[in-house]
Amino acid sequence: MRISEMLTAIASWLESPDNEALLLSEYDDQCIDIVANSCVAAASILRKAADEVDIIEPPEASNLTNSSIEELGQVANAFDSSGDENLKKMASVIDELLLTIAAPGKNDSEKKSEDTRLEDLRKKYQEPRDALNDMNKTSDSEKAIKDSPYSKEYRILEAPLSIRGCPDHPGAQVARVGEHTWQCDLDKKIYNYDTGFTLNNGSKVPGGGVEGQSSIQRQESHAIFDSRESRLQGFQQ
Repeated sequence: MRISEMLTAIASWLESPDNEALLLSEYDDQCIDIVANSCVAAASILRKAADEVDIIEPPEASNLTNSSIEELGQVANAFDSSGDENLKKMASVIDELLLTIAAPGKNDSEKKSEDTRLEDLRKKYQEPRDALNDMNKTSDSEKAIKDSPYSKEYRILEAPLSIRGCPDHPGAQVARVGEHTWQCDLDKKIYNYDTGFTLNNGSKVPGGGVEGQSSIQRQESHAIFDSRESRLQGFQQ
């Protein structure tokens, strides 16, 4: 055990409410107060010392050496040749531990080889597709289609349902030439908001109308004071 670990264990024991010093001092309140404060202060000093010593002292040597691995392999062989099923299972567990933990370098190399193989396969599938896209200039076509105004089509309420200005010429006046139909004063283009129209940039505005936006029936506020007789008399007039 390292010195820092021993100091930390002693500090944990001092901080524990079940240590013998606290249990022996329970007979008197003043005594247990002094003992508890002293244990906490001592534990704080020991933890600080453990942190400082941990930086100074060298790391503990690992018990996982080539000789210990070979000895563990011999134990696994002995278990496997014993004929006991439980010992054979233990031998299999030891072999798996030796492959996964005791020899990490081998597993790392196998994982790296597998990753390299997957990357090669990915390139074989991606390179033909990338070559075809470059040959056909697919990215340029996609960008042209995306930026083209002729492919844009408005949905209902994305464009105004009715305005008194020209949709193609902001600020230009329009003249009413029919029901929900207007004509621009500049280029004499006609816009029908019921059937829809196409702007000069190619954008398509669907047909629609403002009817029905305020179709909720509301009772007049003064009607709550009417009586049956007053309403009948009003109808007779």
